[in-house]
Amino acid sequence: MTDRATRYPGSAGAMDGGTLPVMPTRELPEAPRLRKIIGPGVVIAAVGIGTGEYLLHPFITSRVGLTFLWAAAIGLGLQYFINTEVARYTLATGETILTGFLRLWRGWAPLFIAMTVIPFAWPAWMTSSAQMLTFPLGGGNVQWIAIGGLVLIGAVLTFSPVVYKTVEKLEMFKIIMVLLFVAFAVVLIGWQPWTDLPHATVQGIGRLPQEVPVGVLMSALVFAGGGGAVNLAVSNWARDKGWGMGIHAPRVVSPVTGEEEAGTATGYQFEITDTSMSRWQQWWKSVRIEQFVTFYLVTLVSIVVFALLAYKIIGVGGYTGPADLGFIKFEGTVLGEQYGEWLKIVFWTIGAVSLVFANLVVVDLVARITSNILATTYLRDHTTWTEAKTYMAAVWVMVGLGAGILALGLDQPLVLIAIAALLNGLVMVVYCVLIIRVNGALDHRIGISRPRRIVLGVASVAYAAFTVYTIVTWIQS
Repeated sequence: MTDRATRYPGSAGAMDGGTLPVMPTRELPEAPRLRKIIGPGVVIAAVGIGTGEYLLHPFITSRVGLTFLWAAAIGLGLQYFINTEVARYTLATGETILTGFLRLWRGWAPLFIAMTVIPFAWPAWMTSSAQMLTFPLGGGNVQWIAIGGLVLIGAVLTFSPVVYKTVEKLEMFKIIMVLLFVAFAVVLIGWQPWTDLPHATVQGIGRLPQEVPVGVLMSALVFAGGGGAVNLAVSNWARDKGWGMGIHAPRVVSPVTGEEEAGTATGYQFEITDTSMSRWQQWWKSVRIEQFVTFYLVTLVSIVVFALLAYKIIGVGGYTGPADLGFIKFEGTVLGEQYGEWLKIVFWTIGAVSLVFANLVVVDLVARITSNILATTYLRDHTTWTEAKTYMAAVWVMVGLGAGILALGLDQPLVLIAIAALLNGLVMVVYCVLIIRVNGALDHRIGISRPRRIVLGVASVAYAAFTVYTIVTWIQS
């Protein structure tokens, strides 16, 4: 370890260099109070709170009861470790984790662009939102509502002076809105369903219920939280939030309304001293707390409460329809019949708004990852196509792809979500291994620990096994 520390004296360790420029040394800032760093966990939770809570786990609960909620707890737990390891690299270098992958091999550039764009090109969240919006409106053209929503998302991201600030504020509003409804739902649920939860969850551990389509199970597992490239974007949001060495990185701004900040897509490292290590420990502690509370707990509580709500008002077997948004329409109708028409409207409206905000995060993260990769590799020395301009172009490419898919008539939300989940499962198999490699190359005093290597290794195997199981099941059926 002494020889290695002498050879690689900075926080980047063996990651300094590779296929990209070496990292200059700058000071690691002191960690601010915890409330000042809250943000990236909220943004990533906003994706999961929209698919897992409204669409997937309540439907599964209506089929088999509470026996599949173990998958939400475990799936979120694995993603918590992924998120914090993604953040570790940005804390140490100010680079995104994808830039770290590119230091290993430039060939990851086109592969990760494809692995990010293709799964999320399907406008699943926006289509779900549009269809849900037709419930309180009494009808409407889902395609045109969804296309209009995508254009609105593109406009919001284009005209935000500092994009991350806008995204964070919008998603914070969404989380507060959902949590207020969750608190109200707890009152409606009462105490009885909670007493059934522990036994049912333990009884179901490891079981994949045959009564539920495998695509829905795959979606519930992958999209309980973030899933796929969503987790990698934690480092992009952490950099713009100014976590650790990310304070030295430029933020993505609108080329229309904002003033671009000087800087490069590659990062900086800090010298290992007693002072910097003390600051590092505080940063690492704060980031783990931020991710555990705003991502893990908020998402898990939301999923459990919405599943219990379905368990309370619908029951097991109370809905016999297919795995589509007809379930949400049915659940809202039952709420209206039991507690008043106003609650039906509120339920559908919150769901529709929640899914729009989830799609906004999806477009943002795809544009961020794509522009970051291009700015790091092919456009590194380009004076016109800066990262901000590339980001905006990527936003509108995503809007165009989504509109084109909808124009072709592919507007079945749960089918689109299942396709995205399958593709993202494959992405997660790859990047779990790469995260171990990259964070294992950081200075040994701040790099990934052996227990965390094991957790990410288990995650990679689990996602691979479940993806293969899903593909084989689809082929057989």
